[in-house]
Amino acid sequence: MEDKSLQDISKSLGLIFLLERRLEYLLDKVLAQRDLTTKQWLVLAAIEKSPSINLSIQDVAKRLSTSHQNIKAIALNLEKRGFVSLVKDREDKRVTRLSITPKCVSFWRERESQDEELLLEIFKNLGDEEISALPTTLIKILKNTDRITERIAMKEMEDLGR
Repeated sequence: MEDKSLQDISKSLGLIFLLERRLEYLLDKVLAQRDLTTKQWLVLAAIEKSPSINLSIQDVAKRLSTSHQNIKAIALNLEKRGFVSLVKDREDKRVTRLSITPKCVSFWRERESQDEELLLEIFKNLGDEEISALPTTLIKILKNTDRITERIAMKEMEDLGR
């Protein structure tokens, strides 16, 4: 790989981390008006956007690359506020399932135009081709990180077996 290409990759990785921090800061400010955090929003989005109905706490934790304990704490807070329901699985009482409530659906419906304005502002300097290519590019990077994470986990399991 060329030095220039490696420099671009390194710069891109740094920018991804910086963007993540800035987006979290920005969304925390915007969502604070409704007494929500970015992490709570991510949990709600993971539940709402899932093709599977009633994800478990563990499913959400895996999707968001965090711990069961973190998601449970966030989910309990969201349940107190009426945004999600936590229900024990019928077949396995150790599993807790999460679902969005009607209150949550109406909350996001009320914010829809504000959220659209913010999204458009965040992406306003990008052309149509750049916007179209972005999800594909990010998904490829996510899949690569998933493979690396899986490889590391397998190595850790092998090391434990020794």
